[in-house]
Amino acid sequence: MPYKSLQRSVLPAPPSASNSFSGKSSTTTADSVSPSKASASVPSSTAGSTSEPSNVDYLIARVHELEEKLANVVHISESKNSSPLFRANVEPVPPRIGIVSKTRYFGNSHWANVTDLLPREFNLLGRAEGERNDVYQALFKCKTLGRKIKKNRQRPLSSENLGQSIPLKELSDQLIEKYLTSFEGVLRILHIPTFRLEYERYWQNPTAASMAFVMQLQLCLALGATVYDDTFAMRAMAIRWVSEAQLWLMLPPEKSKMTLAGIQIWCLLVLAKSCCGIGQDLTWVTMGSLVRMAMYMGLHRDPRHLGKMTIYRAEIRRRLWATILELNLQCAFEAGGSPLLQTTDYDTESPANLSDDQLVDENDGEIPIGQPADAPTESSVQLAILKSMPLRLNLLRIINDFQATQSYEEILRLNSELTKVCRELSQKLSSLRAKSQRGCCDINYFHVSVAEVFLYRFFHALHQTAIAKSFDDHRFYFSRRMCLDSALKLLHLWGISGPPSVKQADGMVEFRRIVDNGSGLFRYIAIQSLFFVAVELIHQKQGQAVSLGYLPSIGDLDMRSCLDAAKTWSLDRIRAGETNGKGHCFVGACIGHIDALSAGLPQDQIDSAILKAAAEAANHCLEALVVVAQREGVDPCEKSPSEAIEMDGVTTMPLEWMIDWQWDDMDGLNWAQFSVDTFGGMEQGVPGTS
Repeated sequence: MPYKSLQRSVLPAPPSASNSFSGKSSTTTADSVSPSKASASVPSSTAGSTSEPSNVDYLIARVHELEEKLANVVHISESKNSSPLFRANVEPVPPRIGIVSKTRYFGNSHWANVTDLLPREFNLLGRAEGERNDVYQALFKCKTLGRKIKKNRQRPLSSENLGQSIPLKELSDQLIEKYLTSFEGVLRILHIPTFRLEYERYWQNPTAASMAFVMQLQLCLALGATVYDDTFAMRAMAIRWVSEAQLWLMLPPEKSKMTLAGIQIWCLLVLAKSCCGIGQDLTWVTMGSLVRMAMYMGLHRDPRHLGKMTIYRAEIRRRLWATILELNLQCAFEAGGSPLLQTTDYDTESPANLSDDQLVDENDGEIPIGQPADAPTESSVQLAILKSMPLRLNLLRIINDFQATQSYEEILRLNSELTKVCRELSQKLSSLRAKSQRGCCDINYFHVSVAEVFLYRFFHALHQTAIAKSFDDHRFYFSRRMCLDSALKLLHLWGISGPPSVKQADGMVEFRRIVDNGSGLFRYIAIQSLFFVAVELIHQKQGQAVSLGYLPSIGDLDMRSCLDAAKTWSLDRIRAGETNGKGHCFVGACIGHIDALSAGLPQDQIDSAILKAAAEAANHCLEALVVVAQREGVDPCEKSPSEAIEMDGVTTMPLEWMIDWQWDDMDGLNWAQFSVDTFGGMEQGVPGTS
């Protein structure tokens, strides 16, 4: 066979620990697990939000238990002068090449690097492009209509009329409040009392407002619009607001933008581009300009080194630098790129735990009395997230280092550190949220959920390079299980896995809206998580073990209901204005594969079942796009001159059309890119096949 070296054999029933690993190992049985540990192992699919005290660590409890059991199996020991070492000989995890697509390189943390786990779906969908079958026809119609909708949303820009599209005050008030009670509570960009004062002055005399404030205002309005309603009805206006701000930053003189207000606009721009879907896959490039500008202005140096300045200005600089660090980290994660910074590049201290009302620009040299560390303020969530910044910066640097060969010992060590900071974050936020409900500072579900997403997603990137080896080698099973558990945790926050939350907490509606309306990480994290769930369920249906025997496995129904909910969620995103149907089509293909395996269909019929399910999902996507088009004033039946001419049911559009249309408009990725040529054929035993 030409691709024999890439074959993966069907995973046999898990052998005993003594047979799985070389060297002495201990036997673990169900009776050896203490009652406290057994009770801590809550099924992943039924765990609640960590914001509730009783459910703070459903994932962490499982991780803790898995780590201890894994340590028993591979017999990890500590020497006096060294870190824990494997006595079993586990080979290092080699660096991955990454993905090159057109002019871009996607490193290991990019979600597309997990596509090799499901080659059968990608192979079939890639072949659909060449065969012009039902899937192709349906997706072609979706793409054509999606282009019309996107074109209709575009508005001509002119530098002469920037800032003249502010809505009426009543609507603006609502959008600003949505922003301030959601994003601003996680990423501190504005000084809220100062912003409110300038906002009131603006409505007293709009023509007298500085253009810098107007750009800040427009970006806040755009971010507020993403969580204002269920369908992101102001998407077209948000695109205009963000585009105008980007244009204004590019206009000369550029030196006039090198102020704290200019940095605030840059931070809002990066966040808005990602959430509103405006070149969100290029935010890492934009982030590079922001990082260099911030360092040029000295934000990477602590204010105590920069001469005398007010406490207000010093603390604003520290807050902005903390926000820049987080935005930089998340953008690098999305792009699969370098985080651009390491801890030795800056010495700026963490912001003080002060409420905004305590910061007054006139208190020159007078240090206000800070709040205790456990007292909730507007900056408490930012401080809780910032504590793990050194670890996450180092972790992402290692993950996306294409020259590094990781030892599995190092992966487990980083996993242990990441587990610890995740546990601390969840406990801290749970405590702060409970206290804030009794005080004047509001820490809500949105703040807690976004903060947890920022940290928990790193489990995927950490174990992603090892998971492919776990199908052949049980010594890497821990990575496979960690990816699945963290995926279910993140999907639970999305409302996709586990039972729905009965209690509607403050900020929950806004978070549900951003995962339906938003782009960037609010899109890609769920996609990456769904890959891990789908591949586990497919392997389970193929009769391959989903546990090591002594670990509890997750039931079929839990993961199947998760995929069903994901299919509904992806269609809801289309109804909310997303114009790309590939995500919904792919989930449909996975479910079709699972149903075919459950029914025991022969191999030739499994492929037909996958394509049939994908075509059905694509047609549902087309129906949703028609509704969106009519809602936005686009005639779905009108043909433009540029549309391909169809003859006898076969379009004349060249095969490369799929290259220009990706999930969330990521130019450069196509189904065929992840099909047979990439993974070496549809051989028996390759993950995702049967």
